[in-house]
Amino acid sequence: MNSLNSSQRKIIETINGPILVLAGAGSGKTRVITHRIIHMIQNIGISPSNILALTFTKKAAQEMKNRISNMIMEQIDFHKITLGTFHSIFSSILRKESHWLGFKSNYTIYDHKDSENVIKQILKDINIDISLNYKEIRIRISKYKNNLYYLYNNKLKDKKLEFFTKIYKCYMKRCFQANALDFDDILLHTNHLFLYFPNVLKKYQKKFKYILIDEYQDTNLSQYTIIKNLVSMHKNLFVVGDDAQSIYAFRGANISNILNFHIDYHNAKIFRLEQNYRSTNHIVQASNSIISFNKNQIIKKIWTNNEKGEKIQIYCASSESEEAQYIASSILSIKRKKNLQFENFAILYRANIQSHIIESYLKKKNIPYHIYGSISFFKRKEIRDLLAYLRVIVNPNDEASLLRIIKKVNQKILKNILSLSKKKENTIYSVIKNIENYKHLLKINNKTINKFTSLFFTIEKLRVNATQDNAYIVVKKLLNFLLKKNYNNYNHEDFKYILDHIFQYVKEQKKLKNNGDTSLFGFLQCFYLEINEDINHKKNERNKVSLMTVHLSKGLEFSIVFIAGLEENLFPSKSSFENQLKIEEERRLFYVALTRAQKKAVLTYAKYRFIWGEKKENIPSRFINELNKNFIDIENHKYISKKKEIHSLNHFNHENSKYLEIKKGIKVFHKNFGVGTIVELQNQNKIALIKFQKSGEKRIFLKLDKLVIY
Repeated sequence: MNSLNSSQRKIIETINGPILVLAGAGSGKTRVITHRIIHMIQNIGISPSNILALTFTKKAAQEMKNRISNMIMEQIDFHKITLGTFHSIFSSILRKESHWLGFKSNYTIYDHKDSENVIKQILKDINIDISLNYKEIRIRISKYKNNLYYLYNNKLKDKKLEFFTKIYKCYMKRCFQANALDFDDILLHTNHLFLYFPNVLKKYQKKFKYILIDEYQDTNLSQYTIIKNLVSMHKNLFVVGDDAQSIYAFRGANISNILNFHIDYHNAKIFRLEQNYRSTNHIVQASNSIISFNKNQIIKKIWTNNEKGEKIQIYCASSESEEAQYIASSILSIKRKKNLQFENFAILYRANIQSHIIESYLKKKNIPYHIYGSISFFKRKEIRDLLAYLRVIVNPNDEASLLRIIKKVNQKILKNILSLSKKKENTIYSVIKNIENYKHLLKINNKTINKFTSLFFTIEKLRVNATQDNAYIVVKKLLNFLLKKNYNNYNHEDFKYILDHIFQYVKEQKKLKNNGDTSLFGFLQCFYLEINEDINHKKNERNKVSLMTVHLSKGLEFSIVFIAGLEENLFPSKSSFENQLKIEEERRLFYVALTRAQKKAVLTYAKYRFIWGEKKENIPSRFINELNKNFIDIENHKYISKKKEIHSLNHFNHENSKYLEIKKGIKVFHKNFGVGTIVELQNQNKIALIKFQKSGEKRIFLKLDKLVIY
């Protein structure tokens, strides 16, 4: 406590009632939260079991746990604190209370790919003959769940989308039958639980007398509502956040939750942490000048006692190739001059598509690098196959996983099995269990029956093992089975890697009091909650340059930061031109990028860039013009005066069902298929037949697939 300044000490010692701490970038908010928890337990005498602390990433939760463990007195059992991510904590609560909602505690958590596979199957079953984008439908379902549309309303607000309502209901029914929850369901069902079962809500209100939330600006309506209900008894809510770093609107985050905190919670005390301990003065002041252009914000002035440092450097390249070459050469030059390691450097970009050309020039210069957010090891086909077996062992009703396994055994009779399960109103697992009885209906021979029988008994045997042995032992037994069943074409090193990963999980759980949860179910719950954080599971190897999107950089810091592609239409993105709120979020995103830098920030852009195979002339990002010129150092930078008008369509909010802007012959841009020309309009202009330059002809349902006039 002696190391804290007076402002931090006052925040820590103010215990009761609603409290908002506005914590600027690099202001030491994690330190304040952990010191506050320790003060509550050691000095105030609050029971650790009455404290709920919520974060958005496992990394942040683990950092808090480590700090508390190192600082708290030995005789105090801090493990009784409920501390973790929103999804991990409420997933745990749902496991205990699932019977109220009619599903079993051994539920499966679906990732995005699982959800999209379920949607594909639904579209086949209900015979929708339209080339729909499964990802867009899944995102739309997520949006409705996070806004609690079905929880408080009998129907969706958009009455025109009757077919979407049908898909949504089918999707929810399939998940329920499979005893599966997707990532959004964890919060949706928690809201359902607290809304319709007040006795359960009261139980947790009594338990969680003090609630602390990190990164409050990232909460969505679903999270906001859960917290609102939980704190209504004791009203002891402590939230920390920074509206200037609210960058997840596309995931449903609602900046108004932090902006309106004083309205939601009357008599709320508001504190500010405005001293930046991370960055040089030039970086701090330049960041202040950028965020000042946003109208929707809580005014604060971030300052620092750090050195003045170098000015923000701006470089204009003739092309994306020259930009990448400049970044690579600059890294080597700065590294040599300042005697730094490669791990001190980060290259940030707005879109993943930018990384390819940067990678090629890093390779040419022999610069080691690590990409965050690239295709995860755990998304590989063979690993997803293995995970499908593990999920069926825990939950045999998980049809998405079971179907993946059956395809390995015999894909020809898959359609017949699906049809039979629907006709008999049985699960697919039940059909497999009684495969001998359905021999003639399925038109299968004894050899195929033996394969299914062998599969069933193996899964049942492993299901028994899973109730007795830890996850590591169960997976070892499964791998022995798979490697005997023609899985020899798979990379054994991949299987070894996941086995090591599970071994580490079991090892960490055994260190916890009461031996943690070493079960296969516990591992799968933890695993699927983690991968939904969009983090890369492979540890970053030391001494490599970090490459990532700006979104993934939040919470990180580096000595030297390059921000590439600062051009209109790229950063800010083209889609943000629809309204001022989206532009403000892009500006907050740039603010986050700039404040990752400790010592030096370099901004680059290209006059010309190839996009979707076409060479485009660019103008510098408006964010460059908004920077206070006192804090920037212009290198080879000339402003381009050419203006381009960007017309965008927001079909979701459009009042005219005919969509008069869309007409035959115009060029449009689709974020998945690229540039194309509208060939024909169908179904009263609700469907467009578009010939894409790279993807061929596609039918696009205009309600679901947003287009931009090119």
